[in-house]
Amino acid sequence: MKRVGILYQTRTPEPGTVASMLADQIRALGRDVWLQSSWNDGIDLINGDTDLIISVGGDGTLLHVARLVAPSGLPILGVNAGRLGFLTEVDASAASELLPRALDGEGRIEERTMLAVDHDGATSYALNDAIISRGGPARTVQVGVTVNGVELFAFRGDGVVVATATGSTAYNLSASGPVLPPTTAELIINPVSAHPASESPVLVEPDAEIAIHIRTDHGAILSLDGQDDFDVHDDAVVIVRRSPYHARLLRFRDSGYFYRSLSDLLNRRRRHPDLPDVDGAHGDVPTPQGVTVP
Repeated sequence: MKRVGILYQTRTPEPGTVASMLADQIRALGRDVWLQSSWNDGIDLINGDTDLIISVGGDGTLLHVARLVAPSGLPILGVNAGRLGFLTEVDASAASELLPRALDGEGRIEERTMLAVDHDGATSYALNDAIISRGGPARTVQVGVTVNGVELFAFRGDGVVVATATGSTAYNLSASGPVLPPTTAELIINPVSAHPASESPVLVEPDAEIAIHIRTDHGAILSLDGQDDFDVHDDAVVIVRRSPYHARLLRFRDSGYFYRSLSDLLNRRRRHPDLPDVDGAHGDVPTPQGVTVP
């Protein structure tokens, strides 16, 4: 690999320090490198000359970087310099040891399914999930869900989650949804606090088209990866399907890493029930104009 881009989180100083250290090492190894805040139009620097993207931050940074990078098809090496590192590949303290191997083309590419979400005349993308939730704490929304034109759910509740395998360990897990292996392509539809309570999460095939019809007198919110929020008006229909793009994560760990990480996560959740959702943006990224991070 001849040219590397580094996108880093700027809310705290550590990611910038780590990014600069890695850039110096990349130059010393005879490669070109560019650095950019992950929130400052880093996508403009991604072109045919870049071979690898390094994300420096936590899981929230990697989620944001994945949405930026996915259309280019470039691999992403996640370096954890944030609070949560479930998605990232290596901690900052060990990144310098792994970097020469990455530049020499070692490792494997793990392709993660992403979502394409059509809403209010626009299409947005997500790696974790698309969540439609009520607009106020004392309100509920009426939700109708069809899959390939067939009605699957009709309920009143707090909302609904559509999650990828990557997002199955995020809000979906907190809402008692199933956990899927990371490269699984099926999608999860998970009603949240539904009435009647008999509504259960379901898996649908990767190529399913999911239409979500919202009825509400008090507004609702569409949240993508816990980072990009959009108002949803009464009688709106949101379409969710598998994205044509994938998040291509560069991996060096063996295939059992996911279950070891999952075991650690579940044990932490048992000890600390208020643990934030894994793979979310919360606390890891700044809030740019027009974006609300709960």
